[in-house]
Formats: sequence, structure tokens, C-alpha cells
Amino acid sequence: MLEGMPWLYAVPWIFLLLGIAPLWFYSQREDLYPGLAYLMAALILTGAASLYNRAPAAAVVRLCWVIGLGLLGYTVATHAALNLTSMPVFYQGSAAVAALGAGVAVLCGLYFLQQRETLPSLQQESYRERGGAMNRAALMALAPSLEPMAAARPMMMLMLQTAPDQAPEPILQTLRGPDLVFRLGEGRYLLILQEGGPQAVAPVFKRLKQNVQIQAYAALPYEGGPLDKALGQLEAELEHIYLTQPGI
Repeated sequence: MLEGMPWLYAVPWIFLLLGIAPLWFYSQREDLYPGLAYLMAALILTGAASLYNRAPAAAVVRLCWVIGLGLLGYTVATHAALNLTSMPVFYQGSAAVAALGAGVAVLCGLYFLQQRETLPSLQQESYRERGGAMNRAALMALAPSLEPMAAARPMMMLMLQTAPDQAPEPILQTLRGPDLVFRLGEGRYLLILQEGGPQAVAPVFKRLKQNVQIQAYAALPYEGGPLDKALGQLEAELEHIYLTQPGI
């Protein structure tokens, strides 16, 4: 539910407008300092909060950070309005509540950031191929877990085209502990490297070439989003390479 939040960037700006709304309803003070300084600080905080919507973190972490910094921006904007207008001082109460909410939201974001999501264990026979590799059904079952994990910690997807009768055992033996192997068709395997980023592909591929006859391959960084879309892109690239440059 939290994954598709393109609107989240606008929330801090709504908080900012609420904070400076008294500027339109109360008479202005002659002295602009320190009100303008507070206003500039509120704009900077709001801009930073809006940008956190694109941070490489899980959706719940981004939500907490955007809300937290947005509330902090509202607090500073309210102080700007208090110093620039003759608005009643009791508005400081809303700023204090917002500041408390900002602290709670940021702390929640830090807490969720430390929580490492784990993949469910798929041991049913319907998810396994002979030899130990998982199948396409297992990949789709893991997609709801893989997508937020990749948003927090980008992964690498490596697709191989091997001989049609290629057994998965040599591939499984060359991989590291957290890596995943899926058999998607005759001789076609998808490897998801969960750690190491793009630098992890070269050593894994080198070990694979020592044990497996690879006819074509394609690699793609995966940073979250719909897994089936990334899979389709990777398969299209592999088909192009396999048809134009066989036997790589």
C-alpha cells in the first residue's frame, strides 16, 4: 500500500502553507528579523523533506522521514509567522505539538531503517524445480517482499541462457548464501544478487563460467518497483543478445 506514493513529495509543502497561512490573515509587523530567517529555514527543511520521497529506502522509512521533516518545517514556518505578524501567541502550541510529532516520526524512520526485511521461505514442491532452483511461481510469490527490499538495498539481476538440459546444481554451488536462483524456462536462469551491488556481478559471473556453458547473459540493477517490469526488460535484453550474439 505504501509503495506507490508519488504524491508524498507534496505533503511537506502543504505543512509549509499551513504554517505561513497567518501571513494572509493578520497584520504585518515592521521588523522582519528574525521572521524572514525562520521563513528561509522552513523553506530549506520543506525542500529537503520533499526530496526524501526519492531516497533509496523502504517506503515506510521514506514516509516517516518526509512526515517528520515536513512537521519540522511547519514548526519553523509557524515561528516565522509569529515573528512577522501579530497573530496570537497560542499558535505556538501547534508548533510545539508539530515539533513533538516530527521527533517521533524521524525516530520511527530510523527504527524501520534498522529493520532488515527477510524473505519468506518457500519450501513447497510447487515452488521448486528438480535440483533445488526455484521456479517462476516462486519468483512471483517473493515479489511483494523483494520490491521493498530492493528499494532499501539495491540488488543485481543476472539472467543466463544456458544449454536446455543445464542442471541447476552447478549454478547453486557457485553462489553466495543470500543469492537466489530461479529457473524460468529451458536453460534460462535468473540470479538475484542481494549484496554487493554491480561489483558483485563480475566475480559471480567468473565462477559461473568455470562450471556452466553460458550462451548469453544480461544484467540489470534492481532498485525496487514492479518486479515483473524489471523481469520483462531483462528478458527482452537477453533475447536480443541471444539472437544477435550467440555463444558469448
